[in-house]
Amino acid sequence: MKQILVVLLLSFSAWFNVVAQDSTPVAPVGTGNIKGIIQDSLKQEPLGYVTVILFETGKKDPVKSTLSRDNGSFELSGLPAKSYQLVLAFVGYQNKKINISPFTSSNSVVDLGKINMSSASKQLKEVEIVTERPLVKQDIDKITYDVDADPESKTLTALDMLRKVPLITIDAEDNIELKGNSNYRVLVNGKTSSLFVRNPKDVFKSMPASSIKNIEVITNPPSKYEAEGVGGIINIITHKKTMGGYNGSLNIGAGQPQSYQVGGYVTAKVKKFGATGNYFFNDYKSPAGRNNLFRRDNANNQLIQTGENQFQGDYQYAGGELSYEIDTLNLLTANLGFNLGRNSNDLTQKVQNFNSTNTLTQAYDRLNDGNGQWRGFDVGLDYQKTFKRNKEQILTLSYKYNQNGDDSFSDFSLVPVENFTDGRISKTENKGKTNEQTFQADYVQPIKKQTLEVGVKSILRNSQSDYYYSNLDESTQSYIIDPAQTNSFEYQQDIYAAYTSLSLKKDKWGLKIGSRLEETQINANFKSSDEVVKQDYFNLIPSIALSRQLKGTTSVKASYTQRIERPGLWFLNPYRNQIDPRNISYGNPNLQPATNHAFDVSYSTFVKGSSINGSLFYNFTNESIQQFTTLNGDTAITTFGNIGKNHTVGISLNGNVNITKRLNVNINGSTNYVQLSSILQGKPVENTGFTANVFGYASYRLDKGWRFSANLGVNSPRIMLQGTSASYAYHSFSVNKQLFKGEKGSVNFSISSPFQKNRRWRNEIQDLQFYQVQESYYVMRRFNLSFNYRFGKLQGGIARKKRGIQNDDVKSGGQSNGAGN
Repeated sequence: MKQILVVLLLSFSAWFNVVAQDSTPVAPVGTGNIKGIIQDSLKQEPLGYVTVILFETGKKDPVKSTLSRDNGSFELSGLPAKSYQLVLAFVGYQNKKINISPFTSSNSVVDLGKINMSSASKQLKEVEIVTERPLVKQDIDKITYDVDADPESKTLTALDMLRKVPLITIDAEDNIELKGNSNYRVLVNGKTSSLFVRNPKDVFKSMPASSIKNIEVITNPPSKYEAEGVGGIINIITHKKTMGGYNGSLNIGAGQPQSYQVGGYVTAKVKKFGATGNYFFNDYKSPAGRNNLFRRDNANNQLIQTGENQFQGDYQYAGGELSYEIDTLNLLTANLGFNLGRNSNDLTQKVQNFNSTNTLTQAYDRLNDGNGQWRGFDVGLDYQKTFKRNKEQILTLSYKYNQNGDDSFSDFSLVPVENFTDGRISKTENKGKTNEQTFQADYVQPIKKQTLEVGVKSILRNSQSDYYYSNLDESTQSYIIDPAQTNSFEYQQDIYAAYTSLSLKKDKWGLKIGSRLEETQINANFKSSDEVVKQDYFNLIPSIALSRQLKGTTSVKASYTQRIERPGLWFLNPYRNQIDPRNISYGNPNLQPATNHAFDVSYSTFVKGSSINGSLFYNFTNESIQQFTTLNGDTAITTFGNIGKNHTVGISLNGNVNITKRLNVNINGSTNYVQLSSILQGKPVENTGFTANVFGYASYRLDKGWRFSANLGVNSPRIMLQGTSASYAYHSFSVNKQLFKGEKGSVNFSISSPFQKNRRWRNEIQDLQFYQVQESYYVMRRFNLSFNYRFGKLQGGIARKKRGIQNDDVKSGGQSNGAGN
């Protein structure tokens, strides 16, 4: 397979050189094109997603329509030689009309150049007319939440902002799910980042929402994306439309419970060079939280664990990008990212066993003092070539190197209280590292209104880990390594892929079809357990999406794709974690990949500045990777297996409505019917039920730069293979005040859950052998005050690549891995 892909890559390169000579179709005789670039009249910044409609002079029915691209550009081609009127419409801006004379044989292209659009805000007899930007937009293969248009983005974290995004839910433990599934990928500007390798929810908690422009939800990823990730892709688009000259911002904040944040970014452009840089630091300390576990077996023996834990830590990340425009057709881009986090966690727990007569048979105390550090960096280089006759014809060559490390240490002891003979004082130490290299080539070929995309990619990933478990020898007061509980492994995963995708447009119809061929090779050596894993498998992944533009801005879409549920290192590692001797967990090196089938039908419309988006979907996976728990004596054992069938049908609805010129309301909700089935220990297990979530947000704008916002969210229990989780609700309020001339500064104050101090998380298992419930309580009432200041002078824009590396291929174990939906 490697040789085949090398040949393909060389063939692509040769073909690129040929098509570069002459690949743009010539417009038919007697026809012409209209093009231009739309920008804000005051800020001189390009405007994307502006509706562009062309009418024949004197007629009411539109001839053609389109949306402007991110860089503000648009083009209408193949137009008969007639006179026209061009209408531009964008929420929050005044409509603009431009009359266009008939084309001539000597001038078949009308280049309108830069077209200024003015804000719709104006004063008329002391009545202010303002229209809010729609928060949600729907495209053929994604839904976009406009974070920049949300006034609460100035004060909330990225995690809080995710709660508002359609199809994304966040449970009481801040675990993130996409369409009810914890198996998804997180990208930053279309690329993987070392930030999100360890645990996305921790990063989103630390990331200010003000650093994000858009959040894209790609529920049925097209073939250019890796085939893994059953739930889809969450793509975080940061503020990258930086302008020339220089500009930047500074952010500082403080919160209660104790947290401090500081960050900023700066951009600059000098002739052909452009540079951006950003930095963020967060220090936090959480008050003590309670955690309880109760388990009862069929003989009515009971286990009760009660405890308290407290954690604190700090987190920081920095990144930068440097671009160089060799000329108008060739662009080099280099980027570098770095992140570092530290935490400590103190646990005190009482453990008690009772027999069927409710008599205490055994008791001990479990004490754990742990700390850890994780770190990562990534560096990448991209070369992009566009072609003279059509700027949408693009060749991109990319390389990226990632390295991530995770070190953790703990001192713990088991202190006998009643009939417990395994008292001990121990230490654990774990040092892990992952290196990843990615090579990629992509090519985009426009063919009139159609677009062909092809590409090849290789990911070479190596992980190593050494885990040491030591017990204190009281006679010598030294720690002795326990070989039975010490673990060492090396894991190599190589992926080779090639894809093709074709986008077709005909009148109001759009069709996107594609396929992706992947080969996965896995070689793992779990030295301590003397287990070796070798896997080599191919997957051919199809995708198709059909869209239809209805009247005005209304559209419908239907899509189907397959996704791969590929087991990552977390799931394969057979090491037995026995720090809690009553709850043991380990991975399964015999796991195989599973295929998910995803169907989706959606509807989208915009009416007088308001948007409505709805979706009906159905997903199913056979032999999916499921986490399950069995009971062996008084010990629960948790592992994974290809044992599940997961069928989910659901409907989601999102509406963004401008009730008045000052009041904006957003409602986001979904409901699913989940059916999970499996065979555990030779007996059938099934769990079915409905899940639902709803989120409401309201914003009211006052005079002199004041704005008040409020939100409310409710989530029903999650359905898991062996049980359910608890429902929960949350709410918050915020106030924002713009400061200084040109609104360059702002101060923000927010209150989360002022009427509820603590949040309860609950996980319930109902098995044929036992019943178990886990509960934890932690502080959710939070106060935050922040200040933002923007500075600089903006001129021309920094050139940015349109394609790049985006690794979204591994099912990781950083989040809750239950079968939940």
